[in-house]
Amino acid sequence: MMHSLNKSKTKGVVMIESSLETQIAKLAQSMGFVLYDIAWVKENEQNILRVSLTKPYDDSKALRPHITLDECALFSTALSPLLDVALKQSQAYHLEVSSPGLERTLKKPQHFALSIGEEVCVTLKDKSVIEGILCACDEENISLENAPNIPLAEIKKVKTLFRFNA
Repeated sequence: MMHSLNKSKTKGVVMIESSLETQIAKLAQSMGFVLYDIAWVKENEQNILRVSLTKPYDDSKALRPHITLDECALFSTALSPLLDVALKQSQAYHLEVSSPGLERTLKKPQHFALSIGEEVCVTLKDKSVIEGILCACDEENISLENAPNIPLAEIKKVKTLFRFNA
């Protein structure tokens, strides 16, 4: 889907205004989804607005329910009119709506909070690696079942792990 691109940039990165991100999050919530992330990317000379959705965790189920392709299409259709008004500036872009994936990088506090109970791989700045179930997070630390209180300042990268059961 083609739309126009907002030209407001910070250090060469196109940004979404926080008020628009809030509107998108509210739309997602009204449809039973959680806004996971919004990212502007450029691939093959095309600007792409990627919107990632997830669903709220259901305590009665062992796994977080996943977004379907039909749900992504439904959200894309609902989001398009909002973006047409909010981003009516010049350059064209494509809108992609998807799930964040089974194995995804955790960057924001919200990503950690939405991934509690999932297995993660933590790479520290000293290049050591710790794998375990993410149990808790706050503004300064994350805790795994086997490694409590890992300071965020010491973390290089965290991603969720998905293991196929044979």
